[in-house]
Parts: sequence; C-alpha cells; structure tokens
Amino acid sequence: MGLIIRSSAIHAAGCYTTQPIAKGALVVEYTGPRIHKDQADIKYENSFVTYLFGIGDGTTVIDGHGTAMFINHSCNPNCETEEIDGRVWITAIREIAAGEELTYDYNLYDGEEDEAHCNCGARSCRRTMYAPEEIKQRQRIAARKSAARKRKVAKTLEKSERRRSR
Repeated sequence: MGLIIRSSAIHAAGCYTTQPIAKGALVVEYTGPRIHKDQADIKYENSFVTYLFGIGDGTTVIDGHGTAMFINHSCNPNCETEEIDGRVWITAIREIAAGEELTYDYNLYDGEEDEAHCNCGARSCRRTMYAPEEIKQRQRIAARKSAARKRKVAKTLEKSERRRSR
C-alpha cells in the first residue's frame, strides 16, 4: 500500500494514499506498544496530543507509532477501524482515490473535560471527535449539573427572601 505523510488541512500531518484503494481493503495496521490505560493517563497527563487507541474492553491502549497514527479524524470518513485477533486495522469503507487523505471516525470516549474539537469540515460534522453515545452522556451530565446549580441558586434566593421578610 503506497501511503505518505504530509501536511493536512484537517490537523497538522495526515496520511495520504498514492494509489487507489478498493472498498474493504486492509489499509494499514495501527501499531505501537500496548500499555494499560491508567499508565497512558499518567504518561500523557500534560500532553496536548496523544496517539492512543483503546482495544478490547478499553483497559489496554496502543501507544501509536507508525503510519496509522497520522490518519486524522473525520465525521464523514473513508475508512474505519477493525479489531482482528487483537490487532487494529484501518480498512477502507469506500473506494478511495489516489492522493486522497485517509480518515476514520475516532469515536472518542472518556476524555474528561477535553472538548476534542473536530476540524474535518464535513457537512455532517459533529464539531467534536467524541462518539455520539459519549456526546449524549456528556449532555446528560451537563443537564444534571445545570439542574443542580439552578436548585442551589433557587435555595439561596429562597433563604435570602425569608431573611428580608423577617
């Protein structure tokens, strides 16, 4: 597979194909040391950019090294990831023309307070690299926090009103 790394409009560097890729083809393996998620959290605690890929139940991550780590996120990707026998492969989900940047949907989860802004430019862009399920969970948490803040403000106003009426 002829792949090159060069500047990307999506994010810094991207991975491009130099030849057409057929739908369904295994494009490249996501490689690197496998470490426990907790170890990765410590290792990259103050890092802005990481190339971690969760595998299995998510407690193990691949600390990306190699060509696949340069494949950028898109909300309208031309590839997807597939775990086959404990290995992560990037596969083409449609015909990809020579010269095209390779992308897959990162479907991020467990990113704490990070916004994970998306720069893919797709018409269907979610504006974040988080998975739709993660977005819904974050919205539920934000709604609960907002409701709790409103209750607290209402109680404070109620106490203040009682003091004034005495």
